[in-house]
Amino acid sequence: MYTVIDIETTGGSPKSDRITEIAIFVFDGEKIIDQFVSLVNPEKTLEPFITRLTGITNEMLVGAPKFYEIAKQIVEITDNRIFVAHNANFDYNFIKTEFANLGFDFKRQTVDTVRLARILIPGRRSYSLGNICADLGIPINGRHRAAGDAEATTKLFEILLNLDGKKKPLISEMAALKFDGMNPDFNLDIIKNLPEKTGVYYFYNAKCDIIYVGKSKNIKSRVQQHFQNKDTGKALEMKNNIHTISFEITGSELTALLLESAEIKQHTPIYNRAQRRTSFSWGIYSITDEQGYIQFELKRN
Repeated sequence: MYTVIDIETTGGSPKSDRITEIAIFVFDGEKIIDQFVSLVNPEKTLEPFITRLTGITNEMLVGAPKFYEIAKQIVEITDNRIFVAHNANFDYNFIKTEFANLGFDFKRQTVDTVRLARILIPGRRSYSLGNICADLGIPINGRHRAAGDAEATTKLFEILLNLDGKKKPLISEMAALKFDGMNPDFNLDIIKNLPEKTGVYYFYNAKCDIIYVGKSKNIKSRVQQHFQNKDTGKALEMKNNIHTISFEITGSELTALLLESAEIKQHTPIYNRAQRRTSFSWGIYSITDEQGYIQFELKRN
């Protein structure tokens, strides 16, 4: 089950701007089964260019409910449903910030129809809501108003859902990976095609610089954990900077450990600061057992 969401705001920054309108359409994959639409009093004055863009005036917002007055309805209608939006980072971060201001941690799995459209219908001239809807013949009844844009996004999402037989696994994987915060040019197929084997993996930025080196017994699973990590600012920053990924299968954890350490020393990736030391923290030591055989042990230095 999905909630397709669009908001209008006083500006582009969740830290300093506020929501002025919100529309939420509950979509079961075939039809809209519920909806919530409301103006929101942002408790600040609109700039003239926002009024020109949206048609929303300060006078319209005077009697509108403040965000805290509709917060409970938003929580309830989105509960246990995937948060779908066009350029989902924008809408999701604004809503999260509004809830954070109320002391509530709003968390939902998200799917971005911009990213999904780029995967399923590549090569379009533009993926803005207005242009992609025009290309696909989707009318927008009220551009830059929350209800009109949310309804158009729902129709776009329905088309994307029905493009091919692989749609459901793709949507599920996008939601599980929490696509909010990922580089908009990152190709999901890279993760889907990673091996579930032991080895070393490399994250690259848009300039093809290595920004992180890691190791794992299951490369695909470990990389997915990176994309799900939202605990620190550095994790979010790294996720947004990942442009592509490569890997090398090593066949053993020991080889992966040694290769990872050597690669970090050579490339000094910016997100491996904790491991960029001049000496190895582990070493291979030889011992002679009671039968006279030489054996090797891996020990901390």
